[in-house]
Amino acid sequence: MAAACPAAAAGPEEGTVVNVKLGLQASNGLEAQLETSDKGMVTLELRRQDELVSYEVQGEVTASGLRVRFGRLGLIDVVFTPTVTLNSTAPSAGCTGEPRTLREGIFSGTIEFNGERGYTRIAASQAPGSMSVISQWQCPPEPTPFALASQGRFDGQKGEKSASLHTRGRRCRCFFDAGVYYVKGQGRSIFSGVKVERREGMEIFRATAARAGGSAFVFDHEAGTATVRPPRPFSGQATFVDRPGGRDLWRGKIRMRLLGTPPLSIQGPGVQAGLYPEYHFD
Repeated sequence: MAAACPAAAAGPEEGTVVNVKLGLQASNGLEAQLETSDKGMVTLELRRQDELVSYEVQGEVTASGLRVRFGRLGLIDVVFTPTVTLNSTAPSAGCTGEPRTLREGIFSGTIEFNGERGYTRIAASQAPGSMSVISQWQCPPEPTPFALASQGRFDGQKGEKSASLHTRGRRCRCFFDAGVYYVKGQGRSIFSGVKVERREGMEIFRATAARAGGSAFVFDHEAGTATVRPPRPFSGQATFVDRPGGRDLWRGKIRMRLLGTPPLSIQGPGVQAGLYPEYHFD
């Protein structure tokens, strides 16, 4: 049974932002959560240990509820019934506007989602969640004698020695990254695989990760070489040689398992790769 479309109901006043968080029950041991952003974008994230996939698409969000379609994968069309007000904040002194509220309650209506290749299913008529309504307050200007700007920088993991290997696939927005560092002779490495797609108005982000000891990522900065042997859910191994003139050499195949899509391989002469002297992920 479909719920009344929230977009047709009375929405918040102009300048008001409504954010929704919704906890969902997914099959096959996955955790699922839906969140909205200030610009009406809706993200459905599904996670199982170090595997993750998220779907981002434009939705309709009002103080009455939410409606969003994830292409052919599903529809969430729900109205919100608050059960408790967690917080209500009146405008600050000298400001005017409606209170800002955070409420918990029940979202009722149509909740359906079927993951690609049957990796998961969500089907319910209601789910618990929260809604924050953030009204824009009109406040008198305050004097600002100066502005302070700062920029943060991440230097990567510090250790006795470290390295990162970043690769990009040939025919898709897909990436394989590896990092390793040593502390007191003990090596720690991490591997991640990512695939990004755009389909039916959705931005789909899939990722997986694994950790291992230092022997899974062997490198020589002076020679510009590296060998990676990631553990499951990855398979295979590959070597990288940094050669002059941009003729870098990637040999081997790294295969990664991602939720909702066939296994992905990073292989072939068209792979773009680079070896760097710090453990660092962007």
